[in-house]
Amino acid sequence: MEEIFEDLTKKIITKEDLILFLEEINLLEQIVFKNIEVPLSERVKGKIREEFRDELQKLEKESIISGSPNQQFSFFDELKNYLQKIPQVKLEIAFEPSEDFLLRIEKWFKEKNHRKVILDLIINPKIVGGAIIEYQGNWRDFSLVKEIDKIIYGGF
Repeated sequence: MEEIFEDLTKKIITKEDLILFLEEINLLEQIVFKNIEVPLSERVKGKIREEFRDELQKLEKESIISGSPNQQFSFFDELKNYLQKIPQVKLEIAFEPSEDFLLRIEKWFKEKNHRKVILDLIINPKIVGGAIIEYQGNWRDFSLVKEIDKIIYGGF
């Protein structure tokens, strides 16, 4: 099941992505017991992102998600638990990042930690450049403002 969850969550990079996905799952859990004679992927048309709906349809065709509302609810509950266990990295940067930048950062963390992480982004122009990173209780300041302060206040 973990492989399926990894595949479903591969495009979740930021905390915002995670929140949106969890909201969609909550909606799915509300819908699974309604109008059960219609496939779930059809019932959610226009209510969740089309890309996610396509994934649901594929899982239904492969019988990974059954027609039973109880089993569907259970599947989504397990998926939520999986999502909540993904570690988060608080990343404070000075600019609004591009998607390419986020993908590279996510890839770097995955290579270093051998697991997926969710980026909890904070945009703070006051740090000038670099980043402030917090991960699993460890905090590191790699911002340029720290270096500028050293120069200005004589802390060479």
